[in-house]
Amino acid sequence: MSGDDVEDIEVCEPIHECPDCGSVTIRGKWSIEGARTLTHAARMLRDYAHELEHMRASGLELASPVEADYGVVRPGGAPPDDALDVLDDE
Repeated sequence: MSGDDVEDIEVCEPIHECPDCGSVTIRGKWSIEGARTLTHAARMLRDYAHELEHMRASGLELASPVEADYGVVRPGGAPPDDALDVLDDE
């Protein structure tokens, strides 16, 4: 991820779709931004969780573990570990 990519994501959106390549980046940082009460924050977290579950139900999964609050989502997620082992052997 380049510095330009990070700047593009700094739009205060917990889910960002790149208009150029279609990749989806998720962040937890802004998931409760603007909440005025704990009840409102809890509702916002539930809404965010619902969006993540909808992505999973649509066949998307994390490409790798979330790191430093950035998660990249793609169809099918990361290849299984044994598939990576086969590629290393070639």
